[in-house]
Amino acid sequence: MPQGTAYLLGILLFMGLLWSISLDHWFSFAGWGYGAKYALAALSLWYLSKTGIRMSAVVWGLAYGAAGALAIAAYQAGVLKMPRVSGFTNAIQFGGIAMYLGFATWVLALFGRWSKSQTTALGILGACAIYASFLSDSRGSWVVVPMLIVAVWCMAWLNGFKRLASVSAVLMVVIGLALAMPAYQKLEQRGSEAVSEVSLYLKEPQKYAETSVGQRLEQWRLALHLIEQRPLAGWGLSGYAQAKQEMVGKHLAHPSVMEYGHAHNEILDMWVKRGMLGLLLLLLFYAVPLCVFWPSSRRLALVSEEVKPKLFALRAAASLLPLAYFGFGWTQVFFAHNSGNMFYIFSLVALWGAICRLVAQNPVAAQPEKNHF
Repeated sequence: MPQGTAYLLGILLFMGLLWSISLDHWFSFAGWGYGAKYALAALSLWYLSKTGIRMSAVVWGLAYGAAGALAIAAYQAGVLKMPRVSGFTNAIQFGGIAMYLGFATWVLALFGRWSKSQTTALGILGACAIYASFLSDSRGSWVVVPMLIVAVWCMAWLNGFKRLASVSAVLMVVIGLALAMPAYQKLEQRGSEAVSEVSLYLKEPQKYAETSVGQRLEQWRLALHLIEQRPLAGWGLSGYAQAKQEMVGKHLAHPSVMEYGHAHNEILDMWVKRGMLGLLLLLLFYAVPLCVFWPSSRRLALVSEEVKPKLFALRAAASLLPLAYFGFGWTQVFFAHNSGNMFYIFSLVALWGAICRLVAQNPVAAQPEKNHF
């Protein structure tokens, strides 16, 4: 079994079990549905870690997914005249996933050493997804952009691609700004609205708790209050809903908090519902894939110099997935939605399968890493 597979299998199975337990009604039917998806992902990951999957399938799968994101966004914005494109899911989910697809495709284009035509095609397709994300008006995906650019720069710099690291960071910033220009007025409006809503909520919480940002702040305030009461065990799924209702009944929270079953923050939502154990597993759900995928010099040394750029590009694109989800989770509970779960876990599967095959096919990778994710 390739080094790292056991860690990914373990976190997938533990998270699947965690979603299956409500902690107040224990094994609910809905929870087992999530558990089944995670079990299928774990089985798929185990199988693909042995057989592998062609890198080209993953690379162009991400790229065509990026193109598809813009195609759907253009149809919904231009034909259906939707004020916010949503990709047949939640607009926030769509914007976040599109943003990841764009950056992952850009990383593959910049570092994979393809032919000029392939590099150009990947760059254009990646830009399609970034623009689709802008059309979604999903502010939660925009604020993650600086973190992703810094992460790409760090990964490249630490692995000897120093000149390319800086060039790539500059290109991402410049092209990103160019893509934002057509929607500049809308982006500026959304940004100004966010600042205004924060200011108004801080002045009069009960009056402005129904705005987009105000409701998030109210959800966070309530979640923190409940966490203080049960920091270790949490409230459970039903217990959290009942506690919110009681707070509203006592006029200690705005009724708007009942519109959503989550706290609009991945970390707070997990902590208030499933306690410290749930919080620890959630953090590991980000950290374990990041540690397994991260392109270290030791891992890149397992393949020849000719293959190293492609392995680096693939590992870097994979590392952006948990980082992006961690960032998205600060303003949205991605794992409260089926699209968020399915994209994350099966992207982990596909990316790991491609990494395993690329390494296994190279004779330099004869000895596995030791005591290193």
